[in-house]
Amino acid sequence: FGCSTILVDYLEPALFTSSLPCLLCSPAHAMAGLLRIAFRAGLAGPRPQLPASFTQANKASIPFVPVDWVFRFFPYFSRDKVRFMFRFNQISFGCGLGYFYLWCHTPYKCDNYDHFDESMLYKYVKGNMEKTGQLDENLRIKVKHFYPQTQED
Repeated sequence: FGCSTILVDYLEPALFTSSLPCLLCSPAHAMAGLLRIAFRAGLAGPRPQLPASFTQANKASIPFVPVDWVFRFFPYFSRDKVRFMFRFNQISFGCGLGYFYLWCHTPYKCDNYDHFDESMLYKYVKGNMEKTGQLDENLRIKVKHFYPQTQED
């Protein structure tokens, strides 16, 4: 037929008859055979498993209180499922906002720019500039005010 015998060996022999010689040589048929081989190889391999955090989510839910406990121990709070979902989203949004603004965004922390940590590269470059006198020249011509100063200031 003009096709390689390797392709014919991997494909199912029951599909090939002497009345279909053109299908063996077509690229679409070869691709279908390769896809079939890849699919069978995928089925023969080990099955992927989800992490334990996903499979045990109903026993140890996130955050803090499992939702099935709310339905079990607080039937009045969870009587209307749509309202419960709405309240759960509101409470979760409030917890996230509080976490961000009260814990992660503490005011006046790390705001002292006078005592910043100097990296090794900064110290190296500053030391080289001190040796050559370039640092003194840069400090002499440095502008320390945004607006022009008068003689009185």
